[in-house]
Amino acid sequence: MTNLDEAQAKIISANQYIEEADLQLAIKLSNASREPLLKTLLDTGKIDEIIATNILAEQWQLEYINLLETKIPKEILLLTNQERAKQFCFIPFGKTAGGQIKVAISDPANIELIDYLRSVFGDKIQFFVTTKTSILAAIEKYLGTASSAKEAASSSDEIIEASQVGEEISIEKLQEMGTNVPIIRLVNNILTQAILEKASDIHLEPQRDRLRVRYRIDGVLKERFTLPKNIQPGVLSRIKIMATMDIAERRKPLDGRISLKIEKKALDFRVSSLPTIFGEKIVLRILDKNEAMVPLENLGFLHDSLETFTSLINQPSGMILISGPTGSGKTTTLYSVLNRLNTVGKNILTVEDPVEYQLDGLNQVQVNPRAGITFANALHSLLRQDPDVILVGEIRDAETAQISIQAALTGQLVFATIHTNDAPSVATRLMDMGIEPFLIASALIGTSAQRLARKICPYCKEPYSPPSTALEGFGIARSTLEENPLFYRGRGCEKCDGTGYLGRTGIHEVMRVDDALRRIILAKGTARDLADAARGNGMKTLLENALIKAKEGVITIEEVLRVISTAEATEKNEISE
Repeated sequence: MTNLDEAQAKIISANQYIEEADLQLAIKLSNASREPLLKTLLDTGKIDEIIATNILAEQWQLEYINLLETKIPKEILLLTNQERAKQFCFIPFGKTAGGQIKVAISDPANIELIDYLRSVFGDKIQFFVTTKTSILAAIEKYLGTASSAKEAASSSDEIIEASQVGEEISIEKLQEMGTNVPIIRLVNNILTQAILEKASDIHLEPQRDRLRVRYRIDGVLKERFTLPKNIQPGVLSRIKIMATMDIAERRKPLDGRISLKIEKKALDFRVSSLPTIFGEKIVLRILDKNEAMVPLENLGFLHDSLETFTSLINQPSGMILISGPTGSGKTTTLYSVLNRLNTVGKNILTVEDPVEYQLDGLNQVQVNPRAGITFANALHSLLRQDPDVILVGEIRDAETAQISIQAALTGQLVFATIHTNDAPSVATRLMDMGIEPFLIASALIGTSAQRLARKICPYCKEPYSPPSTALEGFGIARSTLEENPLFYRGRGCEKCDGTGYLGRTGIHEVMRVDDALRRIILAKGTARDLADAARGNGMKTLLENALIKAKEGVITIEEVLRVISTAEATEKNEISE
């Protein structure tokens, strides 16, 4: 072992980062392979990148910096050569009160890097240590898009005057801007950065004097870039060209699709444009088939709810409806179900608008009103295709509901989505559409409502006492809590971009339609009647499920307030166990 490795081994042992036996084994492997100790530990999964960086920080007596929580000033970015920053893995991020340049590095032992930085900044430099991943992400975030935007703005000025940004730009100039290399590079950077940050949607929003770019990450929109106004026509045209949309049409909403390979992943982008007073707003929904193929067990169902839901989807026939607002994960749940049911012995057909994920073994139909393919008439055709399982993307009208119910009554297992607030309201929604109660009672075997809530970051999770007012909103008195604090939150770290949240989980309310509920439906009972009967049979409501997850430390109490209606808390004064 080298002197550096020996020093690192002492730090690891003193801080008890890993078991002593694992450390000794890593030392033997390091000696045999002649690889550095930290690399051996990282390769074998004994430590992660953050622990490795903290070891380096202590070894070199440098301060650790979380770049994701640090906003880098523009004047500092101007001092940075992007290619050199990538080559040596560094980024300046600020200045000290004494005028020293703060520079984040990942490898303090890299003499070539240190010499280069001193040749650029002289002695007025203060080093900090952070992970290689966060440095590369910061370079892409601040320098990649910034340099591309600057280059694109310059090239756009050569094509159009700033005063020309608007409807009067000719199609020829839009085509020229949309195929301009700097514009192409900028758009690619925007898409790549969204993938790196695990965004679900990209919003390009024309404002009076700029083009704003926002990403939806874990269900929340975050502003990422502000681009010059003269870039707007080129960026929007480039995306429309990629999505095979008509760049000449700027007064009507349009839809398109992009298929790309980014970061070695095959991805689809569903593209939608909408005319606004300052130009076309474009939203790209990022569709990753691998993300859709989540096992049911990983979707956030509580144990009892998962058992009920699994028993429902294993029935040979009947209708199962999934409800929830847009962006609540309904499509992911349904694709997970179809993936489980997808066997050689089953004929599975879907009718969707649009087809979000193309799955092997399924026969998927795209709704296309211009070609005369609606949900209703597509269903008519599907029933003549000898189906075992049918997925209806959404029940929007009485005709689609009627045909779906008939399919369920004639021996098919039918899945569909519908917009209601909770599981019991599904039956009353169908009644509101004009469907006879006896048909609903005969066909409907189960309903499920869901929401998506942000999970607490496991890397910075800590217990805390929420304000009494927050607890009282759920009818919970602090004196009734066995522990204090009972709830958890994330304080913010590099892994979660300083938010305290990392990833999302489903909150599910699963209702099995049994004989008691059928009698209520036949009597045209209300959603409240159905809810009371279902809860009497053990159904946990969305609020009850969310509070259990908050108590278990999966989500925060604030997240419960954000995504779940607390109206029922006025009638309920305890957390279900």
